[in-house]
Amino acid sequence: MIIFVGLGNSESKYLSTKHNIGFWMMDQFAKAHDIEFKPGKGNYIFAKKDSKFLLVKPTTGMNNSGTIIREVLNFYKVDTKDLVVVFDDVDLPLGEIRVKTDGGDGCHNGMKSIIKSLGTHKITRLKIGIAASDYRRPSEKYVLKPFNKKFHPLVEEVLVMANDAMVSILGKGADETMNNFNKQTIGVA
Repeated sequence: MIIFVGLGNSESKYLSTKHNIGFWMMDQFAKAHDIEFKPGKGNYIFAKKDSKFLLVKPTTGMNNSGTIIREVLNFYKVDTKDLVVVFDDVDLPLGEIRVKTDGGDGCHNGMKSIIKSLGTHKITRLKIGIAASDYRRPSEKYVLKPFNKKFHPLVEEVLVMANDAMVSILGKGADETMNNFNKQTIGVA
């Protein structure tokens, strides 16, 4: 079973922010597979499709995502090689995604928490670019605001591309997905 974890903040004030694009992706994937989220046995909600995949949205807050992911992996007896973390990346332009199977936290506090909790950098990640032409530093302020309405069509296209990448990970694995999706760009924001 593949466990997809979308990173975000569950508080209502954050739901429409760029930092929650991992949650949006979990919602879209669940809808595409006609499954619904329900409370987990801890600080998360999940949606499951047979023994093929599990979608998880931690409710611990972005910066504490790692603790609950360790619990989920233990509960479902799944190794980190079958974990895929989906989250925003301010260093990628809106219109691009990246699949990686190893690496650092990229200054992303959610990934920092996960790497620390799991004790490894070998975690597959699906990073969704959120840096549009209106990107201004500091990043902490930019990620906690909604996308400008003019970018909504491109955001929808990127979510479709990320959905296709998740389907590819399920069917072909992360390495082949990386080769097929990391060079794609849709639109320029």
